[in-house]
Amino acid sequence: MRMKMFAAESMDAAKAMIFAEMGDDAIILSEREVPGGVEVRAATDKLGGGMVPSESRILTRLGAAPPPRLVENPMRNRVRDALLWHGAPERFAERAADAGITGVFNNQEPTSAIAAALEALITCDPIPPVPNRDILLVGAPGHGRTATAAKLTRRAAVAKAEILPVAADLDHTAGGAQLAAYLEREQKQVRSAMNPDDLFKILKTIRKDGKRCVIDLPAIVPFDHDDMASLQDLIAVIDAEPVLVISAEGHPEDQAEAARAFARCGIRRAIVTKLDVTRRRGGIFSALSAAKISISHLAVTPFIGGGLVPATPSRLAQLLTEDAPAHVALKGAA
Repeated sequence: MRMKMFAAESMDAAKAMIFAEMGDDAIILSEREVPGGVEVRAATDKLGGGMVPSESRILTRLGAAPPPRLVENPMRNRVRDALLWHGAPERFAERAADAGITGVFNNQEPTSAIAAALEALITCDPIPPVPNRDILLVGAPGHGRTATAAKLTRRAAVAKAEILPVAADLDHTAGGAQLAAYLEREQKQVRSAMNPDDLFKILKTIRKDGKRCVIDLPAIVPFDHDDMASLQDLIAVIDAEPVLVISAEGHPEDQAEAARAFARCGIRRAIVTKLDVTRRRGGIFSALSAAKISISHLAVTPFIGGGLVPATPSRLAQLLTEDAPAHVALKGAA
């Protein structure tokens, strides 16, 4: 049997939530009024889900009233449940629920509560169209670094500015050709460096002309000691800001370990990709929060034009309501 506590503004609303999630066979076990609404415990024989713990049995046996808890607020439970549905680790979901309900205790809109929660735990720091420093994109294989380089280049052009794309093809995988294809340019229009010396020469020329660039670095495996050592060496000698490109796909623990590994290399900002093909997005935001890496932009579409959205707590909250489609955060894309 699976049991779960539902929080809502009224009994009718709670029943609607119960039958929608558990089916018509769900049984209501208990109900009680709490500040802001009701909490109803229900059960079903269907597999899945989890159980919300009740008050301490020791306190009940001793006749002592349990101390007031934020868990008794229905909106807190809605924030927690939404994050858990999105695969966020339980500890992060509980912390976020506490933070969100503290900021908007009387707000009956769950998206606002989630936004308040994320604002307390996650920093959003968008990259301007023409950054103050050159951008060095780093990330694991398949996370979308080259597409992100093209999106940053196109975004600057839309803003009537210029940022030059550079393919650091240090692993000789035709990175320049791929970047040119994304930008619909001739390959000769994209600067390619086949070794570190070539990269330093290209950067020297670009900076001499007073311009900025975005550098597409080869894939880095965060669990490979040699890869990370090479990345640290490059960051130490190149005057560019390393920005992590990380996919929303994957196991939360893998995401957390990868984020911490990149953070140890000095990375402080990240662009989150593949939000359009990921339904459960809580793990990546929890991982970046734990690693103290700010989120600069969200990639919620595969298209190069309009492919990046500046990260804000409200946009993250829209992506973290239960079963929310990614396009809800598209407004303001560039």
